Amino acid sequence: MAQSEDGFFVEVVRLPEALLVTASGELDADTAPELTRVLDGVDAGVVVLDLRAVPFCDSVGLASIVTLVGRGADVRVIGSRQVVRLMALTGMEHHVVFAASVAEAVSPHVHEG
Repeated sequence: MAQSEDGFFVEVVRLPEALLVTASGELDADTAPELTRVLDGVDAGVVVLDLRAVPFCDSVGLASIVTLVGRGADVRVIGSRQVVRLMALTGMEHHVVFAASVAEAVSPHVHEG
């Protein structure tokens, strides 16, 4: 668990089905390095990003997630309306799975698209 001086917070929990990464606060050029540091050790497997408490995400924050996808992780996103909109506008819906809850995200019935 880590919280930066500007209030950005990241917590990582290992679930039986996935790695759950929960973030809160604005995900931007100032805070994205913290998320990137947490995600750097993840190469593959199911990663659930709970971003419901992220009211804003810029291109630097998005790049952290894109890098994780590029390393072969099965990324499932539970996002705030703003995060989901940004990801949809940038075509990320073709590379991540959107879910409404952690339970839905770790469900074996979740499919891409």
